[in-house]
Amino acid sequence: MNAEKTKAYYKTLTSDDICSCAYCRNYVGQIRSAYPLVADWLKNIGADIEKPFELCPVGPDDAGNITYWGAQYVLLGSRADFRRTKIDDVDIDIAESHPCTEIEEEHFVIEICPIYLKWLE
Repeated sequence: MNAEKTKAYYKTLTSDDICSCAYCRNYVGQIRSAYPLVADWLKNIGADIEKPFELCPVGPDDAGNITYWGAQYVLLGSRADFRRTKIDDVDIDIAESHPCTEIEEEHFVIEICPIYLKWLE
């Protein structure tokens, strides 16, 4: 994986590139403060936690919480350098499936899960 290329990729993404549905707005609005260690870990490898490639939300439940069973992020470079990890009960691993990225250079997609947030929308 290449942190510098990944960081450069995330700098090109604007708010227009991020889904604006209520589930995504809810995630983007809370994720950094709710999971600061995961945010820092992603930042160290060049990814921006507030710019997910894909989300898989479920809920909200009766208590006003929403579960994201997958939050996916694009990383540039070789997946051979990536190692599965766990931070704050959040698993971080290579995504088994994801939408087409339309990125031509070498890359892969990781998934962080589960993520639990309040439903604020």
